Amino acid sequence: MPALLTKWGIPLLLLAATTLNYLDRQTLGILAPVIQKEMDLDNEALGWLFSVFYYSYTFSQFGIGALLDRANLRWTYGLGVLAWSASCAATGLAGSFRGLVGFRLLLGITESVNWPAALRVISGVLEPRDRQLGNGIFTSGTSVGAVIAPTIIGGVAALFGWRWAFVAVGALGAVWFAAWIFFTRAARLAPAWRPAAGRQRPSGYRVVLLPQFWRVFGVTLLVNPCLYFELNWLPTYFVQHRGFEAGQKLVWALTAIYVGLDLGYLASGAAALWLARRGLAIRRARRVVFLAASALMLVSAVVPFLPGFPAALSALMVVNFAIGVWIPVYLTMAQEVSTEHVSTAAGLLGGSGSLAGALAMWGVGRVTQRTGSFAIPMAAVSVAAVLAAGAGWVVTRPPMPAPEEGYT
Repeated sequence: MPALLTKWGIPLLLLAATTLNYLDRQTLGILAPVIQKEMDLDNEALGWLFSVFYYSYTFSQFGIGALLDRANLRWTYGLGVLAWSASCAATGLAGSFRGLVGFRLLLGITESVNWPAALRVISGVLEPRDRQLGNGIFTSGTSVGAVIAPTIIGGVAALFGWRWAFVAVGALGAVWFAAWIFFTRAARLAPAWRPAAGRQRPSGYRVVLLPQFWRVFGVTLLVNPCLYFELNWLPTYFVQHRGFEAGQKLVWALTAIYVGLDLGYLASGAAALWLARRGLAIRRARRVVFLAASALMLVSAVVPFLPGFPAALSALMVVNFAIGVWIPVYLTMAQEVSTEHVSTAAGLLGGSGSLAGALAMWGVGRVTQRTGSFAIPMAAVSVAAVLAAGAGWVVTRPPMPAPEEGYT
């Protein structure tokens, strides 16, 4: 396989997997108004459905990273995608609130493979200068999934019912698995660790002793809840507070917003490379990009008070673009905590961020149920942006840790 195809083809396969990852988890969010009505669920119950996914996703990531650092990712990652796809398809069998909770827990466990594995793959095939762009490419699968989810899920549900929407989305995982196994035959996806003479492999969990781990930890606690709020709660916001029905108008509104998110993912790495090519050090370029995105996110606080739908839609597109710019910078920070234990660091950080996201999803359900408004959650996104700007400044200010021996 040509080197260029291996270098950038792998991120494209990761993009496809991440698209499926977010299609699977977004299916519930898109169908929430229909499921709420059929099963008589209030917002607090819906908040639990969103949050239990992140609880299982969180605690699975704490352990999965260390395993992935020792695994051949060609098979481990491929089977992980099959497993979460099967979990999504099985959700269509749920006959009660408890059934939905059980399948969401299982989906969280199986989807925990994606980010720790993908970040290690990107670290192996791309140079540090290119990683933010590579991260942006594969992470754009989150917004690609969000963009196409309303059309695919809404279309299948309209024709065959909401249960078949889960089945149809889950079935796509088998197609991806076949492509992954075929196109990664020559890729370097075996464990990256090669011990130097007389040196034993250190425990991956030593990463928690690194100061840089705790600096990035502060960023992840702020970034993840903002992303999860936009992906999970906007359909409900439009139905309950903008007078939408669960139909084509809602589909187009969500598509426009998530296109903004996707553009942010791609703009993040491109902007950092553009600044670096004009003489700015790569760490400083990342800092500029991260701070600019944080400033744009302040728009979130005014969204509930905008009188017309076009203004609210435009503001949410800006907010989601900014979040899209945020994420690749954060992922690059996580990759560079430890070059020997990329998946372990990514799993611990991702799990922590998901736990923060789970609590936030429950909190949004509780607050909106009691206040009848999304003003507080949307203002909280702006507050998180201010705090994240400070945390991002701290992460990018000191020199990055030197690469450890034995990792290629």
